Amino acid sequence: MQNTKGLLQSKTMATVAGYIATYANSRGVPLPEILGKLNLDPLMLMVPDTRLNEDDFPKIMNMMAASLPGEAFSLDLAKVLPFSALGFVGSAIEFAPTFREGLDVLVRYKFVLSERLSFSFESSETHTRIKIYHPLDELDKGAAAELACATWFRMVEEFYGVAEHVQQVEFMHAPQLPIELYEDYFKTKVLFEQPSTGFVLANEALNYPSRLPSKPLYEYARAHLDRMHQELGRPENPSEELQKIYEAICENAARSEYSAPALAERLNMSLRSLQRIVSGNGAELREMLENVRLANAKQLLENPDHTISSIAHMLGYSDERAFRRSFKRWMGQTPSEFRKTVLTEQA
Repeated sequence: MQNTKGLLQSKTMATVAGYIATYANSRGVPLPEILGKLNLDPLMLMVPDTRLNEDDFPKIMNMMAASLPGEAFSLDLAKVLPFSALGFVGSAIEFAPTFREGLDVLVRYKFVLSERLSFSFESSETHTRIKIYHPLDELDKGAAAELACATWFRMVEEFYGVAEHVQQVEFMHAPQLPIELYEDYFKTKVLFEQPSTGFVLANEALNYPSRLPSKPLYEYARAHLDRMHQELGRPENPSEELQKIYEAICENAARSEYSAPALAERLNMSLRSLQRIVSGNGAELREMLENVRLANAKQLLENPDHTISSIAHMLGYSDERAFRRSFKRWMGQTPSEFRKTVLTEQA
């Protein structure tokens, strides 16, 4: 039986990666190249919900960029990517009473899409800024970031009709195509080489109701996501303070930083204050940090392209030996033994 806890956090992004691989082949990326780069069995691409490792995202996007030079393939893919690939996260967003509550779903359950995904939003008096970040975005010149933003834009327009309130779209990377192509898709100003990737939209959009509101379906999707929350060792109903701390842990993890002092620095507070807040919410800081580190370790070990030494480095360890000691303490087996078991189960 597959280790559910170890696979939950990568399941949705991996399903999306499967759709992208199939799309890449349909657009002319040679099948032998896809199979070779991703180490796939040819039959896998015939299965609609094929799941690939999320680390395959940049490989697929770079293959499409090479095969489709000058084409807006990330925007074209966003037009056809099924929202069902987002699983219960997509369902909860679709049936949420208002757009604001849909955003809250993404903030709370983004770990279902990817443990390494950072998604947040903050409002001023006149507008709301949404920020999206994933460390893999840096490996494909921003193509996956464009796909994510374009898919999100299409989704919230179909679910809530708020596209007209998006005031500008921002990307951290440099443009790969004429900016007019991006502005034609998003119907607004698009800026590149910005401090963050995301959107700026008018506050009035936050209160827009869902076009298909359903309290029973919304609550059903939320209940399922809460069970996943619990299986991953997260607090079932974390306070706003604890949720922000989890987000900061994931943001630091994307930069291979898992220390408590670095977390306190990111949150602009003293280590003592951080520990007091965490303990006051019935949690333990070391456990929170280790839960995220372990989840990322498991996900990285599922990709045979990563050596144990490189994984140790990505997880912020000084050397491979330190990583092996920690992993065996967590799981009762070495990283190599865990990888062998998971790959055997997936075969």
